[in-house]
Amino acid sequence: MKTDPGTQRLLELSAAAPAADGEDLLDLLREGDVLHHQGLRETHQATAARLQELSTTDLAAAADAAEVPYDATRDHEGMVLLLALAEWDMTPAALACSAMVEDAARRGISLLPEE
Repeated sequence: MKTDPGTQRLLELSAAAPAADGEDLLDLLREGDVLHHQGLRETHQATAARLQELSTTDLAAAADAAEVPYDATRDHEGMVLLLALAEWDMTPAALACSAMVEDAARRGISLLPEE
């Protein structure tokens, strides 16, 4: 099974993160954040293309089947985005990135500035 470069790099970053600290860990988080957003964008584009012919009602049924919570007032684009996000969140790349961010946060390191 071939892994795309973005997924492979996120997996590498996640594997390197436990041994990193300080600025090195922040660099890994920054690169991971960029790749995470890129992966979500690509998943959204693919999902939108795949589901473009479905009605909003059909998308709601797909969300129900996938156990994706949604607001019934969402339009077609909003439903596609929710389904794409749910699909992306279950990929190995997204799971690895989330684990890396959570581990860094436990160690007091985050991309979000402190208030």
